[in-house]
Amino acid sequence: MKHWKRTSLFTVLVIALLVYGIFYLVGLKIVKKSSGDVEFAPGENTVKTATTISNNKPKNIILFVADGFGFSHLSLSMMTQQQETSPTLWEQFDIKGWHDARSTYGPLTDSGASATAMATGVSTNFGVLGQDKDGNKVTNAFEIASAQGYNTGIVTDSYFWDATPAAFVAHVPSRDHARDIMKQYAASEVDIVFGELEDVGEDEVPTEEETLDILEQRFQLLDESLTLPEQDSILKPIAAIYEEDEVQDLNSTPNLTTLTDKALSYLTSQDKPFILLVECEEMDSGSHRNDSDRVVNGLKSIQKTLSQLLDFAKANGETLIVFTTDHETGGLAIVSDDNYPSMQLIWASGDHT
Repeated sequence: MKHWKRTSLFTVLVIALLVYGIFYLVGLKIVKKSSGDVEFAPGENTVKTATTISNNKPKNIILFVADGFGFSHLSLSMMTQQQETSPTLWEQFDIKGWHDARSTYGPLTDSGASATAMATGVSTNFGVLGQDKDGNKVTNAFEIASAQGYNTGIVTDSYFWDATPAAFVAHVPSRDHARDIMKQYAASEVDIVFGELEDVGEDEVPTEEETLDILEQRFQLLDESLTLPEQDSILKPIAAIYEEDEVQDLNSTPNLTTLTDKALSYLTSQDKPFILLVECEEMDSGSHRNDSDRVVNGLKSIQKTLSQLLDFAKANGETLIVFTTDHETGGLAIVSDDNYPSMQLIWASGDHT
């Protein structure tokens, strides 16, 4: 693999704008050291927040990561998912910007390195979760939040030990260390996990039976109805685990929107502040395959789930929504303004770009 070199015009940012916001909003400040690394220290609580938040500091934070979603995917979403007479969903955000979740190789990254950058503020090597480039453990946002009395949760339409969600929980040298990642889920303080299984019993992935046994060390497993236990009967944090590719688009039962709704119901019932990570992985999966139909269906899932989250934040009045992505996949180009599926979509790659 060719390593990407830094240039003087585009040096590695010490901390992604997104991570700065997350840590600052949970009451921390970021202190830059002379080495270029960062450390976290108690910060002041007076911060500027989005206009939709009634207090000086939001009580809750929801981070929505669209895996593999680039600017062309955003353009495609705006062209296919919005009515001509109504404003786009993206115009509802008070603040728009760019954050840099690159790997140590440079601007080309993968989900492990980019999620680690977002969760910890530290650049690392491809495939690494929760460790710096030298293999040292780095504290993540969930761990800091849990120490301050926050509940934490993960909802993904991918497998729950996949790189993006796992970077907010685990510290491993390789995203392929499935068993170690699962054991760290069981030993964590995460309160809710909704996701899938994948490749069970293959290579380093435990069997389904072993996977569920590991999770039950911490989590109360919900059945397919997603019926939440009565408040006074919740003995453990909760998890809902589905078969591989069972959760894809809005035609799936359940889908990302319904899982997110259940997660919010659970977290709001706890009467504690929370950080919730929501991941849609359909952009990445569809773009690796250059599957335009899957991408468009994934965009519908993103739009509906994000709309639901924005409505929740407006009604709640104490929740900050951050929508972002980790990298682009597929090199998608839109070269016609005809309506989909007539519009011409061109793919330049089956990999990250």
